[in-house]
Amino acid sequence: MARRRSADGWDARVMPQGAGRFPLERVFCLVGTNPADYDVALGMSAAAVGARSDGLVQIDRAAVPGSHGAFVHRSHSGRYGLVNSEEGYQNLRRFLFGDLRVEASLVGHRMPAEPRTSWQAEVLMAIRGLPVVVHERQAAHWCPVPLPQPDAAGAAEPVPLTTTFLRTDLPRPATSPTMRYALHLRILSLRTDKGFLGFGDHLEQTADFDDALVVDVGTGPAPAIWATWNSLIPGAIKDHEPQGRPLTDEDPAVGRWVAHIPFPVNAHPIVGEGASVRLTATPWR
Repeated sequence: MARRRSADGWDARVMPQGAGRFPLERVFCLVGTNPADYDVALGMSAAAVGARSDGLVQIDRAAVPGSHGAFVHRSHSGRYGLVNSEEGYQNLRRFLFGDLRVEASLVGHRMPAEPRTSWQAEVLMAIRGLPVVVHERQAAHWCPVPLPQPDAAGAAEPVPLTTTFLRTDLPRPATSPTMRYALHLRILSLRTDKGFLGFGDHLEQTADFDDALVVDVGTGPAPAIWATWNSLIPGAIKDHEPQGRPLTDEDPAVGRWVAHIPFPVNAHPIVGEGASVRLTATPWR
């Protein structure tokens, strides 16, 4: 993406909306987070742009605000680039030809208000049958999801985690007819001491919360969705089959399905007792 023009505040990322304009809902941005594999100009481009980039475009400047998108650990181009990547193909295949959109957001959370402590989440999205993750935001890739503290009234704004596009006509295991994906969620805390990161009680590569929400989506005329945390599944995930009735639709509106999945009890001291992952399913054409 081009840089902002400081003279008039013009931003190349912004797409004007209105009558006759191309809608943001139909835009998908694939954001690369791996500058190391971008070797154009003997690596000087990647060195100049910096770590928070795909080697040519900075992460913060690589997407149209308000559009759909995914983060993948790929460089801008080359043999390990975005254009020829399996991640890019699988994302666009579902975005362009899918028929169901499922959004996941963190809601109702109350992160501990500890002095000099900030919180962030890492998110990975895997769809059953694919050899790659289709969305990946990690601290190691310089793109975790910041988790703000609640305001004075104790409320925290919903935090979008990911949007998944699914195709009901794609092959699935004969023994498990649902469309399945997993949202791997890790929550980490960072502490500072006199303006520097504090490592006194730090455990590297260890999260305060680490679990995966396994979501099964039925293929009927209306969404039928089951969801459970991996920590509550006995045995291997491949052997898991959803049991009982699907989640209740909490939204009476036609064409929109909403449900909240509470966090496991062991996560309550971190995210609060009222925290949940909100799933919102809508038809996608």
